[in-house]
Formats: sequence, structure tokens, C-alpha cells
Amino acid sequence: MKKSVQLYDAGLDEYPVSRVIAANFATALIVTTGTLACWFISPWFGASYLAVSLAMVYIAIPRLVCRNCHYFGKRCAYGSGQLASVWFTRGRVEDFNEGAGFAVASLTYALMILVPLIALVLLILHAPTTTVVVLLAILLGMAFFSAGPGRRRTCSVCKMRLFCKGSAAK
Repeated sequence: MKKSVQLYDAGLDEYPVSRVIAANFATALIVTTGTLACWFISPWFGASYLAVSLAMVYIAIPRLVCRNCHYFGKRCAYGSGQLASVWFTRGRVEDFNEGAGFAVASLTYALMILVPLIALVLLILHAPTTTVVVLLAILLGMAFFSAGPGRRRTCSVCKMRLFCKGSAAK
């Protein structure tokens, strides 16, 4: 039996460049904050966190999720649809919710917050400084915004919102 993909007619055909820039800025802020938090524990730990985060966000997730998305080759909220089309071949939109893509994406974003959060808590317990507290505030603020209002706003105008099992607009 063939799966049916129902697109949200009122959704954006392509996201505005300003949204793509804002989303990538938010991701960069999370990665930078996380890298600094991990770097304070150990430079090797910080460099590892940076490398893994960037590889997951800009290579693994586009490969596992974006190549099966309606926005493949188009400007989605993060620009990953265009990025995926440069590196990978188009998959099938019907397979968008299948496979390990969503689990890997969810785990990636959770660890991008949890790992530096644990590092910051350890640093605060060891020797609290203003820098560490500021990094903690930035990380928590970005985590809240990205998982809540930012995600709902993005999903609310996505063509895939009716079909996507990860949509926050339902």
C-alpha cells in the first residue's frame, strides 16, 4: 500500500532568507556556547563537541532526514534542503518519517544541549564564575526558544506539517 503525503497548502514554498539566517545563527549560538562550556572542561572535549555537532547538524541530519523532505533542493527553515541537494540524491517524500533520521536528529539536538549543560553544572559546582553563569543562561535560553516557540513558529508554516511526525504545529 502506497503511503500518502498530504502537504499543507498554506505552507511556505520556500522560507525567507532572514529565517534561514536566524535559524543558523541560533544553531551557531548553541554550538558556540556548548563548545566553550566543553572547552572549559578540556580543550580536547571542546574541539570534539564542535566537530561532532557540526558533522551531525550539517552532514548526518541532512543525509538522514532532509533528502526525503518536500524542501529537498529548496530553501527550508534551516537551509538544509539546499545543502542536502548538493551532497546527496533525492529520496522519497513518502519515506520522510521512516528510518532512523528523526531519532538521530532528536538525539543530536538533545545532546547538543545536555552535554554542555552538564559541563556547565560541573563548572559551577567546582568554581562558579560570571562567564559560566552567562553561558548557562544563554544555553538554557536558546534551548527553551529552539524547542518551544521557535520550533512551533517554523513548523506552523511548513508544507510538511501535516505529514511530519516531528511537527510542533499539530
